[in-house]
Amino acid sequence: MQQALHAYAASNRVRLAAASPALTLSDVKKNAAAIVDCILKADQVCADFLVLPELCLTGATLGTLTRQPLVLSAAQTALHEIAEAVKFTRVTAAVGLPYPLNGKVRSCVALLRGQRVHAILPSSCSNAPFGFLPEVDYADNCEIALAPFPRVAVCFGSELFRPAKQHPGYTILMPSSLNATAGSFRKIKRELAAYSARTGAAVAYASPNAGESTTSFVFDGLCAIAAGGEVLEACAPFRGEAFIYADVDSGALFPFEPYVEQRRKTETYLSDDPAEAEEELTRILDLQATALCRRLSFMGGKGFVIGVSGGLDSALALLAAAAAADMLGISRESVLGVSMPGFGSSDRTKNNARALVEGLGCSFREIDIRKACERHFMDIGYDAGARQDAVFENAQARERTKVLLSLSNMESLLDVGTGDLSEALLGFTTFGGDHLAQYGVNASLPKTVIRRVVKQAEKRFPEVKDLLDDILDTPVSPELLPLVDGKQAQQTEAILGPYELHDFFGYHMLFNKRAPRELYTLACNAFSFPPETVYKTLGVFLKRFFSQQFKRNCAPEAPLILLSAAPSVFNMPSDLVGAEWMREYEGLSEQL
Repeated sequence: MQQALHAYAASNRVRLAAASPALTLSDVKKNAAAIVDCILKADQVCADFLVLPELCLTGATLGTLTRQPLVLSAAQTALHEIAEAVKFTRVTAAVGLPYPLNGKVRSCVALLRGQRVHAILPSSCSNAPFGFLPEVDYADNCEIALAPFPRVAVCFGSELFRPAKQHPGYTILMPSSLNATAGSFRKIKRELAAYSARTGAAVAYASPNAGESTTSFVFDGLCAIAAGGEVLEACAPFRGEAFIYADVDSGALFPFEPYVEQRRKTETYLSDDPAEAEEELTRILDLQATALCRRLSFMGGKGFVIGVSGGLDSALALLAAAAAADMLGISRESVLGVSMPGFGSSDRTKNNARALVEGLGCSFREIDIRKACERHFMDIGYDAGARQDAVFENAQARERTKVLLSLSNMESLLDVGTGDLSEALLGFTTFGGDHLAQYGVNASLPKTVIRRVVKQAEKRFPEVKDLLDDILDTPVSPELLPLVDGKQAQQTEAILGPYELHDFFGYHMLFNKRAPRELYTLACNAFSFPPETVYKTLGVFLKRFFSQQFKRNCAPEAPLILLSAAPSVFNMPSDLVGAEWMREYEGLSEQL
């Protein structure tokens, strides 16, 4: 073995491979078999090194179960079974697993070659650039780990966005558990190129695929190899079992500072570069569809059910479900769009709901909820003719949710929620009504971005382009109060203020941790709204944000794609009054 290692050290040629095997969360035996297949494949192409995703033996999204003795024992047993199964191979594989070290459970990489495990190297960095971090123990330092091979090191994906020391001519194996977001694919590739330049090393990177949990995040299985300041090879995302390899001349590598294009820094949900923004908008729909595929496959369901209102949010959820059906290779008829007209439903939205569902080739059903609501009002002694308050409105939302959940049970369908980030931040949902679903596919997308995603989706679904344009032109409304002269009696932005402002406040408060005075100043500089409108809308945002946390704390599971207000990502008690924020806000009135 030592002779083989010395022979390698004398050669400058290195063939690097990266793979993201099909993952079954917590099924260590099944994952081990998939890992063996990847190692054998790497050996067939004469790869010197193979990197696999972080914690690929168990899955990175096990949460607290990662620390369970049963899981730790199964992972160690599987590691030795892998070594036995690949004992005649010559590739050095980096296999991720949880491993107990000094009384702590760490995310580790086992460097395996032939029948021998040469080293166990732990992750030390607790950086989470896109939100997700495995629930294990971390050290205080973020140093690169040197392997017991010449010019080889291990660095975890969580360290990619941190400063790195020079390691000229090295091979760096980078197992990752970074989750996928709208911009992660572009950012990771860009950073890998820069990292290889600054370190002077060749980097093989592998991240998990959609087999990981979609409770709060989604994963795209990105694998890439970079050297000399460029990405030599990268797989397309959402490809299932990814496998790539590339040759590197390590003797020709040296560290240098790469040229980085200077751009005007903007703080928005999407890139300010038009081409990059278009890529992100397309990717958002792919991420939504991937998450839905994972959920449906796990539950063994036959398709999806969505309440379609003829509005913007339900249009996007329906498009995501249609894209998921295409990914799964099943008929779009497995997507059931249900129109549930109530007391405030307009002909425009009802007709658009039906036309969109049928135009996409999905199944359609209309269930009028008015009689059910009238019976409910009679049962509880509510006089709908004398008053039309929250009881009148919320009963309709809850009736619709009951219908969708019952159809889900009856036909083995996944009930896809349509609520978005804007509604979640403002609490502009009915508790136990549209607030509930089995999976909230829009929950991390603000209304202003959803509008752009739907517009971009017209290229993917040209058969419904005109319908989508009409939906985009329809004023946002819950349509819960009776029509007035055949027109909507409610328009959401007339009640709450412009969504452009609310989405702006939400981004800067959650992501950039801005206080009310900064929010007000930034918004006045960014938009042409009168200061009085900015001030009033900010007050609505702050009051509703702090009073409606109880809805966010028990919202359906949803993938983080842009910005999440879910308790797993943004933790806040439901009974917080937000007094300091409100005092600073009220002090702004002196500027008006």
